[in-house]
Amino acid sequence: MYTCDFIAKYLKKRGVKQVFGTPGSDTINLINAFSDQGINYVLTHHENTAAYMASTYGEITGVPGVVIVTKGPGITNLASGIASAHLDRRPIIVFSAIIDPELLSKNPHQEVPLVAFGGLITKLSEEITSANVTTLLDRAYNLAMDPRPGAVYLPISPVQAISEIDMDDSEIDGTITSTNKSRTIDKKYLNKANDLITASKKPIVVAGVGSVASKISDELLSFIHKINAPACVTLQAVGNIPCNDKLYLGMYGWFGTPIDEMLKEADLIITVGLDGWDIIRPYKSKVPIISIDDADVNDRTFQPVSVGLKGNMANTLSSLQNLLGERVTDLGWLKKARDCFDKIHNFELGISSEYRESSGIAPQAVYKEIRKVVPEDTIIAADAGAHKSLASQAWLTNLPLKYFVSNGLSPMGFSLGAAMGAKMALPKSPVISFVGDGGFLMYAGELATWKRLDVAMIQVIMVDNGLTQVKSKQLKKGYNTESTSFEKIDYKKIVESFGIDAIEANNVTELVNGIKKALKLNKPVSIIVKLDGSEYLRMPSAV
Repeated sequence: MYTCDFIAKYLKKRGVKQVFGTPGSDTINLINAFSDQGINYVLTHHENTAAYMASTYGEITGVPGVVIVTKGPGITNLASGIASAHLDRRPIIVFSAIIDPELLSKNPHQEVPLVAFGGLITKLSEEITSANVTTLLDRAYNLAMDPRPGAVYLPISPVQAISEIDMDDSEIDGTITSTNKSRTIDKKYLNKANDLITASKKPIVVAGVGSVASKISDELLSFIHKINAPACVTLQAVGNIPCNDKLYLGMYGWFGTPIDEMLKEADLIITVGLDGWDIIRPYKSKVPIISIDDADVNDRTFQPVSVGLKGNMANTLSSLQNLLGERVTDLGWLKKARDCFDKIHNFELGISSEYRESSGIAPQAVYKEIRKVVPEDTIIAADAGAHKSLASQAWLTNLPLKYFVSNGLSPMGFSLGAAMGAKMALPKSPVISFVGDGGFLMYAGELATWKRLDVAMIQVIMVDNGLTQVKSKQLKKGYNTESTSFEKIDYKKIVESFGIDAIEANNVTELVNGIKKALKLNKPVSIIVKLDGSEYLRMPSAV
């Protein structure tokens, strides 16, 4: 069989049902091989969108999202999408064309050192050939998934794609292997951690993106209740601890001054799946830190680590629970956890007395009011910008894998693709993409992808005619804001030109009615929100 046929058949056996990308003439053999296996190629109009779709699709399904693009600009355009998936611990496998060596010597058109380039932003970057495909593809698949999910990159030349390999269909199963996920931890380190937990009266847990990637929400919740520890999450872990849980503090980093105060008072910090890429600001501790992760227990952000427990996180949390003896719970500490949560939502995220609805909708009200009227299992994807930092605290979800942002790289334009990928993975769940006007304009062409795929979801466009997160900092310093301000645009006309329904919301009533209408329509709908961006500056802990 051809090399490209093996790739398609192998990945079908591993559970791949969709591939995403923007094609080139030198990838048509590989694309057709997937088509022959009944695997759909989802066309996007920018390569990054393909990666954003693949990353959320892969994270939800547990099967790496697959991207196929052309050589040269196909990969350079895709750099943000690859790096985001890699830093956000979302599994994707990226294929591109690469110039065959014989052709390269005669015509180096579009030549870029792709393998070296990919090696900067992936777990693995290696060219596939007919000689190595049966082992390399399996190794790449396993690396994309374990122990720290991320991106792998496998360029293949058109010549190699249609080179014969000596294998028939019955032998493909024999090429599939799996990695050993059960790393055991030395008992002495578990005992040391247990001693610290038993002695503590005011422990606090900080759960990060690794707890999402490893899908340990149940084990994490059981652990924090066993030790009676208030817990906060990093931005990408929102929902991994239910927001209505009595021990939940909120999101560490943005609008989270009360959490900072809790950390200062704690006598023990336990980090679970922490990753520096997902932290807004580091924390230098004066009390012991127990670090639990399956990939790296020496995270740079919460330091210094007293005990590092590197191994399968579900097993580690269970082992600690089994070891734990009697310990004294500080009831006042638990009350402070509720007070912390309440202060964030009623004070930090409260609407200021200066606010007037005639200026637009307060950004925190957008999330709070929508949350009241959408189903419990609603998924949201938030784009980069001031509204993303707000979403991490204002959007309350009690279920894992219902809240998607990119915080490792934080690229603008992430949310529409991410939301489409999530909806394709969980078609029965309502999905909302939140995007600022700046991010919307970057990827407006993807409305064509959304309409063509007829993905029934809602896009909320937050309009304040500027790049508000940066603009807010300029205003605080008294700087000129020419670089972050742009003209008013008729977003309704843009959306409708793609054949998508558009609803304008200038106040909370129109917003709530628009959301209810969009849910009933069950089709692509954009809601254009007139936002009072100045409210960001009036919030107590605005960043």
